[in-house]
Amino acid sequence: MILKAFSSRHSMSIYDIDEPFAEIIDEDEIYSFIGGFDFHDEDTEEIIATVRGIFFDEDKILNEDEDIVALADALDGDVMGAMSVLTKSKIHNQELNDEKAMLPLFSCYIQRIYVYPKFRGSGFARYIFENLEAICLHSFNTPIHSFVIYPKPQQPDVNENWDNMPDKDDMILKRMIGVLKKAGYKQIGKSGYYALNCAIDK
Repeated sequence: MILKAFSSRHSMSIYDIDEPFAEIIDEDEIYSFIGGFDFHDEDTEEIIATVRGIFFDEDKILNEDEDIVALADALDGDVMGAMSVLTKSKIHNQELNDEKAMLPLFSCYIQRIYVYPKFRGSGFARYIFENLEAICLHSFNTPIHSFVIYPKPQQPDVNENWDNMPDKDDMILKRMIGVLKKAGYKQIGKSGYYALNCAIDK
């Protein structure tokens, strides 16, 4: 499997890629950045899965006396909702372990994790959720405090726009939530959001 990572601050390639990504760094993005990963089959180069998220620099936000929810609201209403629910949650607001407490931590709203139909049923979604913290650290040098996600089955159309998937009896959603729970994510109260705190003693 080949992992290709990109963000609005970084360029990164892992394993084999013929040409490097263009360097795209927006100096105005001082509190957050957009990041993502694409996983490809090593032999056919077919795309297996894709991940997209918004990463917030908690230390910089705290040190400059900014409000993470207000910063998220300036980006998008969905992002604001996710960060508002996360930062008020018991899951997020636990005492950090000694190792993580010394690091400049980021929290990430996972906007999308999608495994393409041909590769479903092979454990790729679980692999991604269980290894996302390490992937983010390796690719972007971002130690993660918390991940938050609102699971919703979506699929790309022919123009690569993302639409909600037909989901009879919520079967796809239930499978997504099952994968999240196996990877350690917990529901935030009675909301539809799920979160994982990576910076506490397990």
